[in-house]
Amino acid sequence: MQTKTFILTVLAAVGHARFGQEGLVQADIQALSAFGAPGAAGTLAGQSPGTLLAGANACAKLELADQIVAQLGDDPAVLAAAIKLVAAEKNTNPFANIIPTICSDATLPVTEALRGIVPLVDPAVEGADVQNANSAQSVQAAFAANGISVADLSAAQGFSNFTEQA
Repeated sequence: MQTKTFILTVLAAVGHARFGQEGLVQADIQALSAFGAPGAAGTLAGQSPGTLLAGANACAKLELADQIVAQLGDDPAVLAAAIKLVAAEKNTNPFANIIPTICSDATLPVTEALRGIVPLVDPAVEGADVQNANSAQSVQAAFAANGISVADLSAAQGFSNFTEQA
């Protein structure tokens, strides 16, 4: 009986884990095959899941979003996919760490159209309601972010429950 209870508890916990977030942006980038060099959209799309894994550097997705615009151009569809990547939630492993990482490199993203956007965080994170509302707002109308990092911008908008990562 104890074994069944333990297994059910583990399954319930895994069910609440937010694994799989990394695939949500990939299709949008893949759909940009009409832009840039042949195969460029597919290559960039293939790189996107790795930038959203829990252990990935928080600045990696900003660098990839800049690459998307640099390689595919600044068409509104390209910018929309890159913005979605910047705002995307990184996976969170609640068994290891529930504190998200946010990029503290003030030079990223380089692309002006991508600056001022803050990322989503796991809803289980304390303060996530503030950050996720700010993220939705920033996707519609980016915050002023000249000379500050995404981490600094998140803090300025009222979210501080994160670890900075350069």
